Amino acid sequence: MKWLQWTPDRNGTVGVVLALIVLVSVFAFLVTYFPDFQQRSASAGFGADWECTAQPKGDPICVKKPGR
Repeated sequence: MKWLQWTPDRNGTVGVVLALIVLVSVFAFLVTYFPDFQQRSASAGFGADWECTAQPKGDPICVKKPGR
């Protein structure tokens, strides 16, 4: 199994480190800007006349939309 053998040289090490930095950065961006994508659109069972906003910690905050 020759393909599993890797002798780390300077270019390979730098490449692996840069790839890890990019992956961690993309993951941090996604977690920061889209923490609960599915829960943001959830109405929490109140109906169409309520607008609920998910919070990072705790329950969502729901406000009733004003009537016409």
